Amino acid sequence: MGLTRWVRQTSEHYLMIDAQDKVAARLGATRPLPPRGVEIFWRRIYVPVFHRLPLKLRNAVIARMPGSHQKQWKQQPPRKGPAV
Repeated sequence: MGLTRWVRQTSEHYLMIDAQDKVAARLGATRPLPPRGVEIFWRRIYVPVFHRLPLKLRNAVIARMPGSHQKQWKQQPPRKGPAV
């Protein structure tokens, strides 16, 4: 796994935990455990900075990271004849 793919998967994981924490706090459900070790960086620094980025910059960063959204579709051959 390449570095950018690892960063994408890790950031998605901690963004999901942050979303779960917000929903649990709002609904009074059990919240995720407090961050420990490396999680402190992701949950206390990365996630808040990510949410404060302007939407255009955030979308540009996401678009440049490898992932399932960057499928390389094969060019379709030109169609011949009528559609029906």
